[in-house]
Amino acid sequence: MLPVMEDRKVTYLVQGNRGSCHGIPLLGFVLCLAEMADFVDHRLFEHHLKVAYLAFRLGEVLRLSERSLWNLLLGGLLHDIGAFSYQERLDALHFEFHNPHRHAFVAYTLLRDFDPFVSLAEVIRFHHVPWEEGRGRGVPFESHVVHFADRVSIVCSFREDPLGEIWEKEPFLRSFVPRLFHPEIFEAFRKLLSRDYVWLDLASSHLRRIVHDLVPPGKLCLNTEDFLRFCRIIAHLIDFRSAFTATHSAGVAYVARRLGELTGLPRGKHELLFAAGLLHDLGKIAIPVEILEKPGPLTEKEMRIMKSHAYYTFAALSWIQNLKDIALWASEHHERCNGRGYPFGRTKEELLFESRVMAVADVFTALSEDRPYRPALRPQRVREILEDMAASGGLDTDIVAMLLDHFDEIRASCREVQEQSALEYAAFRQEIVRFAG
Repeated sequence: MLPVMEDRKVTYLVQGNRGSCHGIPLLGFVLCLAEMADFVDHRLFEHHLKVAYLAFRLGEVLRLSERSLWNLLLGGLLHDIGAFSYQERLDALHFEFHNPHRHAFVAYTLLRDFDPFVSLAEVIRFHHVPWEEGRGRGVPFESHVVHFADRVSIVCSFREDPLGEIWEKEPFLRSFVPRLFHPEIFEAFRKLLSRDYVWLDLASSHLRRIVHDLVPPGKLCLNTEDFLRFCRIIAHLIDFRSAFTATHSAGVAYVARRLGELTGLPRGKHELLFAAGLLHDLGKIAIPVEILEKPGPLTEKEMRIMKSHAYYTFAALSWIQNLKDIALWASEHHERCNGRGYPFGRTKEELLFESRVMAVADVFTALSEDRPYRPALRPQRVREILEDMAASGGLDTDIVAMLLDHFDEIRASCREVQEQSALEYAAFRQEIVRFAG
C-alpha cells in the first residue's frame, strides 16, 4: 500500500537578497548533515551528494521551478537522514529493500515543523514511493525525481569509467519503467546521458564544492531566529537516535547559556553558546546507534569510534560561513585544561573561554542523566566529580565554581528543560510506532 499524502500548505525556502549571505547559509548546514550520514560506512561515501546533484540536474532538464530545484537539492542531501541505525542505512543501499518508508517518515517527522522545510519534508517522506504505472502520482513529483536519482546512485559507482558505466546501466534502469520510475523522469535521464560533464562531476573528487556552487550566493540563508530553530531540529536529529541521548543536547545548551550569563559574557554570546550546545554532538550522527546504546563498556575500537564524534563536529561546522566560533566551542567540549582531552589535546591557554564553558556544561549534564551503562548520579556525587575534575586540572576551576554556587538552580532548570525534551521525544517515538504499526 502506498502512503497517503496529506494536504499541507506549501512554504518556500528561506532566501536572502542577491549577493553574499548575511545570515547563516542553509546549504552549508545541510551539507554537513549529509556528510555526517555518509561517514558511517565507506559504501555510503558521497551517496547523498550524488543523489542531490543528479536530482538537481534532472530537475533542470524537466524545467522545474526554482523552489522545486531547491527541494530536489536539499531533499537529495537529506533523503536518508531518518535512517538511525547502521543496518538501516546499509539496507537502503539495496536496489529494492523491505520497509523503505520508515526512515523517510522519520525524516519527515523531524523536519516538517521547520517552516522553510514544509514542502521539502513532504518530498523526503515519499521518496521511496514507486511510480507503479501512475498509481504513485499522488505524491510530490520531486519525490519521484529523488527516488530515481537515489536508485541510480545505488547501481553506479561513478569511480572507473563513469561515462561507460552509465550507458551500461541504462537498459537495467529502463526495465523498471513504469513500475518503479516515472517515464518523464527516465526520459530526462536519457537526455542527460549525452552530457558528459554530469557523469564526470559525479566521479569528481570535488563533488562537494560542485554541489555547494549550485546555489548562487545570497540564496537559502537563515536569519538568527530560523538559525536557532534549525539548531533545535538538528539537536533532535542527533539526540532522538537513542532514548539515552534524547534530552542531552537540550540540557547542555541550557547549562552553557546559563553559565555564559553567570560568568559575565556579552549578551550576544549567550544565544551562540546555546546554539553550540545544541550542535556539540553533531558528529554523533556518524556514530552507529549500536555503539551509542551499548549497555556495557565499549571495546577499545568502539571507544575510538565514539571519540571521533568531536572531530566530526568540527569538520562539519568549521567551513560554514559565520559559524567559525561556534564550530570551535561545540567541537572542544571534550578538551581538558590539562591537555588530556580530545580531539585536539589543547591546554587551558589554547582553549577559548567559551569552549571551557561547553566542557563544564557537557560534563554536568552527562553526569546528571541516565546512560546505557548507569543511572543518573545523585546531586552530591555530581558535585564531587566536578570538584575533582577542576582540582586535577581537567575543567576550568572558575567556571566549575560558578556552577557549584548556582548548582540547585541550574540543576532544577536543566531538569525542566530536559523533561520538556523528553515529552517531545515520547511524542516522536509514539508517532513512529503508529506509522510502523
